[in-house]
Amino acid sequence: MKTQVGIKLISTMKFRTILSCILVCLMGVAKTNAQDELKVSAYTFSIQPKVGMVASHTRAGVLIDNVYGDLKTTLMLFESANSRFLLVTSPLGIDGYLRKPIVDLVQEVLNLSTEAIVTSSSHSHTVPYLSLNIESPEKNTPQYLSWEVGKDFVKKMRQGIAQLENGLQTVTVEWGVAEENRISYNRRGVYPDGTTYFMREEDRQLVGEGYVGTIDPDASLVLFRSATSKKPVAAITMFAAHPVVAYNPEKQFSYGQFPQVASEMVSEFFDGIPVGFIQGTSGDINAKYMLTGTIEQAKEAGDLLGETFLIAAKNLRSSKRSGMEWSMKTAYVPYDELPSLGELEKSLAEIDDFVVRANAGDENTLRAVGMNFPRALTPPYRANLVLGVRNWYIWAIDQHRQNLLHTLPSRVPINVFTARFGDVGFVGLPYEVFVKTGLKIKREAHLPMVLAGGYTNGTQGYIPDASAADDREYMSGYFRYRQNIPPYKAPAGDSAAELAIRELNRFAK
Repeated sequence: MKTQVGIKLISTMKFRTILSCILVCLMGVAKTNAQDELKVSAYTFSIQPKVGMVASHTRAGVLIDNVYGDLKTTLMLFESANSRFLLVTSPLGIDGYLRKPIVDLVQEVLNLSTEAIVTSSSHSHTVPYLSLNIESPEKNTPQYLSWEVGKDFVKKMRQGIAQLENGLQTVTVEWGVAEENRISYNRRGVYPDGTTYFMREEDRQLVGEGYVGTIDPDASLVLFRSATSKKPVAAITMFAAHPVVAYNPEKQFSYGQFPQVASEMVSEFFDGIPVGFIQGTSGDINAKYMLTGTIEQAKEAGDLLGETFLIAAKNLRSSKRSGMEWSMKTAYVPYDELPSLGELEKSLAEIDDFVVRANAGDENTLRAVGMNFPRALTPPYRANLVLGVRNWYIWAIDQHRQNLLHTLPSRVPINVFTARFGDVGFVGLPYEVFVKTGLKIKREAHLPMVLAGGYTNGTQGYIPDASAADDREYMSGYFRYRQNIPPYKAPAGDSAAELAIRELNRFAK
């Protein structure tokens, strides 16, 4: 009898122990799930540029002479556990001169560090310059128009930021990819002697209409869907190509180009949700029809990319991971030695001869110091482009003559933003990233989908991948426009890729 009671007592104790373990496990799961929840809030606003505004992306000081529609900026606030970051996307120069004003605006309302405010531009070349000065310029001037539209931008930006916190809701993450190879091509051409050149539209036609080269054809889409209502909340799109269809720096218009057109199509497909576009690693990737295209061709490129995004939208995959995490860390890109004094002096003489001939209207001024120029640009504008690198040669010659070579920096710090939401990785780099660097990140990261982008949080110009570090066409030789830095040395931009890959793979564990 005592034995039976003892057995019953032991059984009861075991049951209670097992029940307690189950409850603890369930509580642990509930706690983990709560910690892993991802919340998102998004807001899109638009500004309306005006004819006569100061234009961006020109060295000729031209004004906007036509306006085709509005320009949209999208804000997305991400939150998981005690971590937050804000993503701002726009065709405007929010990666450069507009970044600080935007950071200041955000910090007036949200308690976010500077590192948690991510500004990513689509890098559209057909946008105006916005003036965010407090004082009004003289009326009836281009500067006044830029200030007036800039005031509207600030007002709407502040309104959008104020709505974000109350709009946060728990979401799930879905993603899709479709191939788009009709509107872009690799613009780093190769001459028979192995040297490289900038392949603009007239050069592409000489190579052949079917030329594409090494591109990233992924039209990527990430959808955030409400965990309760199952309705779409917001989306991110990404594609890698310079938005330069119909762009000509000597005759400027305002247009959001294919990033905005395609993203609007995605928004409409998902009942009008905010959609932010992140420009991919397109340092050496162009959209077709640069300098020679029409606005109709620009609109067509948007429609084509939008069609491809919608294919991705109809074939979405659900993320197996949940939650969000991010980091901001510093990579170091190495510099090379300067060319010899003799080489530099020879190049300076070549520049001066080119400028004299170009300013005199010589149509045969097509190549100088590794750079090439199309006939679609006037000779004086070509001279202006070459003058942009002249000061670098003077600086480099001075380093030799003043025995300052030993004082030159050996590397440059690059801030790398990395994040993961669900199964999706995101890398934002503060320069114009060559496509091979982006493909390396996507290939070596251990996540099902990776958005590898440039034009984020800074404008350090072009930094080539390891294979292009020794080239001197416009993109690879862009360091000369920065006046006082040495050339890059391999692995060049791939150094930032290595750091990004390590961070993404840490998030993937």
